[in-house]
Amino acid sequence: MDMTFANIVLIVAAAQSFLLSTLIYQKHRALFPNRFLALLMLSYTIILLHLLFQDNGVYRIFPIIYLVVGVPLVVAQLQYLYTKYLLNRTERFVRRDLLHFLPFGIFETGMIIAFFSGSVDFSDAAISDPTTTPRFFRIFNWLLIAQGSIYMGVSYRLIVRYNRHLKDVVSSVEQVQMTWLRNITLAGISAWILFFIEDLLLTQGINLSNFVFVSVVFAVYVYAMGFVGLLKSEIFASPDVERTMHEISEIDHAGEPSATKYEKSGLTEETAQSIVTRLLELMEKEKLYTHPSLTLSQLSEKLSVSSHNLSEVINSQLKKNFYDFVNGYRIEQVKKDLVDPSKQHIKILSLAFDTGFNSKATFNTLFKEVTGRTPSEYRAAGMQSLRAH
Repeated sequence: MDMTFANIVLIVAAAQSFLLSTLIYQKHRALFPNRFLALLMLSYTIILLHLLFQDNGVYRIFPIIYLVVGVPLVVAQLQYLYTKYLLNRTERFVRRDLLHFLPFGIFETGMIIAFFSGSVDFSDAAISDPTTTPRFFRIFNWLLIAQGSIYMGVSYRLIVRYNRHLKDVVSSVEQVQMTWLRNITLAGISAWILFFIEDLLLTQGINLSNFVFVSVVFAVYVYAMGFVGLLKSEIFASPDVERTMHEISEIDHAGEPSATKYEKSGLTEETAQSIVTRLLELMEKEKLYTHPSLTLSQLSEKLSVSSHNLSEVINSQLKKNFYDFVNGYRIEQVKKDLVDPSKQHIKILSLAFDTGFNSKATFNTLFKEVTGRTPSEYRAAGMQSLRAH
C-alpha cells in the first residue's frame, strides 16, 4: 500500500473521528450512552494520530508524545460501556465501571515513571521492528489484543441477548433492533483479529505493512461506529423508543430460561384462561394490532394485567411470542383485504401499512412464511378463485 495514501487516510479518519466526537458530545450528549461514544471517537482520534506519528518518525523527535500509546487500553471498554448503557437505558454511571479503566491507569503510571527515569528509550520503542522493539511493548500488544477481544466479545453477547428478547416485547422491531450495532461490533472484532495476525507475524520477522492495513481497517470501523451512532441518536432519544428498550432490558435482566421463567408467577390455569379470553376479544374488537408501535406493556395496560403475566399467557397458552402473536393478526387481516373485491384498487403495501406493518421487507418476509406465497401471488390466486365461483 502506498504510504502517502495511507497517511492521508489516517489524517482524514482522525479529523473525522474528532469532528464526530465533538458533534456527538455537543448535540447529543443528552442521550447518556453517547458520552461514551464521544469519548470513544476521541480515543480513536488519538490512536490514529499515534499511528501517523509512528509511521513518520515523529517519536524520534518528540518521544514524550509516545505516552499516548496507552490510549488503546480504553477503547474496547468505552465501546462496551456504550453498548451496555444504550441497551439498558440507564442514565446514571455506575461507579464500579471505573474499574474497567484500571489497566489504563496502571499502564500510564508505569509509562510516566519509565519515561522520566530514562529506563526506556521511547524513540526506539515506537518502531515496528522485532529486533529493536523492547519486550515490554511486545507484551503490551498481546495484552491489548486479549483485552480488546474480550470486551468486544462481551459487547457482542449483550447485543445478541438484547435482540433475542426483542420479540417478547415489541410487535415491530425495525426501530429498536440492533443489527447495525451488531455488524459494527463484528467489524471491530475483525479489526482486532487482523491486529493479532499482523503482530504475530511481526514477532517472526514478517512485517506485512507496518500496521498500515490494520490502521485503515480500524479507521473505517471507527468512522462507521461514530457516524451510524450519530444518526441513531435521534431515534434512541425518543421517549417511546426509550420506554420500549427499557422493557426489553428488564426482560434481559431477568435472565431465566424460557422453560422456567414463569414457574413462580403464581398465575393459575383459570386466571390464565380468563386473560386469554379477554385478550382475544380485545384484539378482535379494537384491532389494536393496527398500531405499528404496539408493545407488550401497552397491551397489558389495556387488559389491566402485568406485562409478565401477559407474556406468560401468550407464551404458554397461545404458544407464541408477542411479536408473532400481533403480526399473526396483521397477516390475517391483509389476507382478507387482498381478496376483497372492494379493495382491489388499493396497493398491497398500503394494505400492509393499514394493518400495522411499517416495513415492506418485514411484511413480505412474514407473509411468505405464513402463506407460502408472495402478497401479489396470493391476491392473484384469491381473485381467480372468486371469479371461478
